[in-house]
Order: sequence, then C-alpha cells, then structure tokens
Amino acid sequence: MAEGQIIETRNGGEDMRHVSATTATVLVVLLACLGLAGTGDAQVAQAVQIQGTLQAVSCDTGLVTLNTASGSNSFQATNETTAFVNGAAADFCSLQSYAGDSATAFLIPTGNAFELSQINVTPPPAPAPVSTLSPAVIGIGALLLGGVIGYVLGHQAQPSPAYYPVGQAPAYLPVHYPVNRQFAYHGRSYFRCANGAWNVDHACKAR
Repeated sequence: MAEGQIIETRNGGEDMRHVSATTATVLVVLLACLGLAGTGDAQVAQAVQIQGTLQAVSCDTGLVTLNTASGSNSFQATNETTAFVNGAAADFCSLQSYAGDSATAFLIPTGNAFELSQINVTPPPAPAPVSTLSPAVIGIGALLLGGVIGYVLGHQAQPSPAYYPVGQAPAYLPVHYPVNRQFAYHGRSYFRCANGAWNVDHACKAR
C-alpha cells in the first residue's frame, strides 16, 4: 500500500508540473501578441489637416505660421515637408511671397508637438486686365480710325489723272458719248471732249 500511495503521489506531481508548463506557454504567447498589437498602433500616426491664412514662412528656421480660427500657430517643417501652390509642386522658400493667401497644412504628431508634412497654398486667380481708357476716348478713336480708312479707300477708288488724252481713257468710260455731257462714276464727273479726250471734274473748252 505504501508503494502504491507513493506511485500515485508521483503521478499527481507530474500532472501538476505539466499543467503549469502549459499555462506559462499560453501567457507568453498572449503577452507577445499584445505587445505586437501595441507596437503597430504606435507606428500609425494620423495626419491632422488645418486651414487658414499663410502669415509667414521662415526659410532659415523652417517655421510656417498660419492664422486660423483659433489664432496664430507656427509649425516646424522638415526635410520631408512638401510644398504646393495651387496643386503644383513648389520650392518651400518660395512660399514667402504668398503671405496673406489661403493655405492648408497637414501635420503629423510627434510627441508633444506637430511636424509639418505638407502645405498647399491657394492664391486667388489673377484679375483680368482693365482698360484705362474711358469709353468717350475709345469712341472718338474709333471714329477717327473709321474716317482715315474711308478717306484712304475713297482716294484709292478714284482715278488720279485729271485728263485722259485721246486713246488713253479707261475702259469704264464709254467710247461714244455726247460732248461735254457729265458722266458720273465713283463720285467723280467726266466730260468727253470733241476730239475724243476726257476731262475729269470739269467740262471741255468750247472751240
């Protein structure tokens, strides 16, 4: 009986040691999983978007100051910060010339502060050029130009000679026409002389 009791006691001790080892293994696995999950959460940083008016950009210190609804706030840019103007990539230092324009900043939390990941400036569209001439001046200029054009065209349409000798009259003058009777053409008067020549704007002399 004593030997049987000893055997049973030994078997019970082995069972307890087996249970303890199994429990320890499960705890180690759970702790490892929880540790990995916590590490993954810490690596994911959610970006924060802030809109406002660009107040200042320091190319030396990398500080960007925005005027927002909550007041004036400055954010630190890094070598990884990207800058855009109307969606087009731009040099960070060039943003100094856009002070007063709308801007959207994307911030990444780093400890107790925020780093500037990206900034997009949206300047207003350029105004259309406005004429400095008054409507009266424009109207007078148009009238003068029309008069000059009409004068040039009118003189080009009229024949320059004041007299056409016999056999040199242009084709638009009739070959047979009463002597000293006015023949009007393009605003001028033509008179056929007895010898067949043509006078322009004045009658032929009577023989």
